[in-house]
Amino acid sequence: MRIGMRAAVAALGIVLASSVGSAGLAGPYNPVAQAAQSKLAAQGFDPGVLDGVAGAKTTAAISAFQQKSGLPQSGALDAATLEKLGVGVSTTKPVADWIAVPTQEEIDKLAAGKNNPAQPYSNYLPNAPAAGLSLPGAAILAAMNQSADVYGSRRAGEPKHTDQGYQYTADCLKTNYAPTDWSDITIHYYCQMSKPRACYTYALSGKSTPAGFKYQRPAAYRGCAEGKLKEAADFVAFVPKTQALVFQYVMFGQTHAFDHEQEQAIINAFYGVKNPADKAECAAKRPRRTEDPTDGTHCLVSKILTPRLAGKGD
Repeated sequence: MRIGMRAAVAALGIVLASSVGSAGLAGPYNPVAQAAQSKLAAQGFDPGVLDGVAGAKTTAAISAFQQKSGLPQSGALDAATLEKLGVGVSTTKPVADWIAVPTQEEIDKLAAGKNNPAQPYSNYLPNAPAAGLSLPGAAILAAMNQSADVYGSRRAGEPKHTDQGYQYTADCLKTNYAPTDWSDITIHYYCQMSKPRACYTYALSGKSTPAGFKYQRPAAYRGCAEGKLKEAADFVAFVPKTQALVFQYVMFGQTHAFDHEQEQAIINAFYGVKNPADKAECAAKRPRRTEDPTDGTHCLVSKILTPRLAGKGD
């Protein structure tokens, strides 16, 4: 059992048990459920859409996996089932480079996709090639720290904090356009870049393009990095010169693209959260994204998000 796993799994089991009581009842979004769906699909068990909602098909897939694995057939994601699937929910995972920073060729291959090349990393079908990817965690954390140092986006009392920089970050996390297809690491990483991100945001939203055309994320990156889009100067001066590969790998991912346990380890380390299970510390140190729960559990791997996250192409 991984450190910190038991309490989170117990809470998750209660949630899932209450949300899949009938075939027609759709439960709330939980990133751990989504990670489990990806693992089940990869092993040939069909959980339905990889959407983080434990419905009837997911319950049936869990039960079939449990039977094959010699576990009690509860249909719930209990501690033993998650451990057998290799899905972690540790609250004390140290940050590391779980993979090396991908090359441009590797990123381009992922962004092309297999079933839906128009939507990078958005394959929600079983055996999705971009589900549960590991992260170059130390490199991402270093990039976030670099952005925070340059743009003052740390919270008050921390080195190089500025009120404006932190407010930009907090406002970005509570953005009105609610990018519910963005993973946690994607939005927290992105929100540190107060000025460079303007070009990318405008490209995605259509604000910087003729007739309001909305760019896909890889095309938005290219347009900003090449200085072809509105507000590109700050982007060109910072992102391609300091963290081009990290930016692309993190920003092109959808909600299910990355290992959720790794995501939370990086984010909590950036905000200085020592005990993610401490609701008071979590609420005090880590700003919430729009979709996060409001009860101080947003630092955990296993949490219920509202509104539900839903990647494009599902």
